[in-house]
Amino acid sequence: MRSNIRSIDLSIICDGHWDVVFDHVGLGFWELSVATGILRSTRSFKENFGYPPNAVLSYETVLGLILPEDLDHVQDEIELTVTREKSSYNVLYRIRRPDGEIRWIKADGILSQQDGESLKLIGTTLDVTDLKQSVS
Repeated sequence: MRSNIRSIDLSIICDGHWDVVFDHVGLGFWELSVATGILRSTRSFKENFGYPPNAVLSYETVLGLILPEDLDHVQDEIELTVTREKSSYNVLYRIRRPDGEIRWIKADGILSQQDGESLKLIGTTLDVTDLKQSVS
């Protein structure tokens, strides 16, 4: 029996197509310069935190959204990753979006340093509120 599934040449998919896929699953990508504290993020990342896709978010803004009860743990995990005491950053925390809604975020990251580039923490975020509520 012959399969109707055809292989896809991923090299033909451009960044815009990936944005559509990541938006659909709600997976946000981020990059934080360890030296400067400058945060770069995708529109899915911004939407996870309750901001429009064209918003410019700073690292301080994102930290300010994390509930105080969870903030120390998040910052500790980041520090352990940056100092290489842990090989990756994996944390689950709550945020309060600008509209007041509380959401659960699952964030993962690793250190990256390409030739000639400064040290960066890069990773993903996913809003897992619905999953967290269905388990509770």
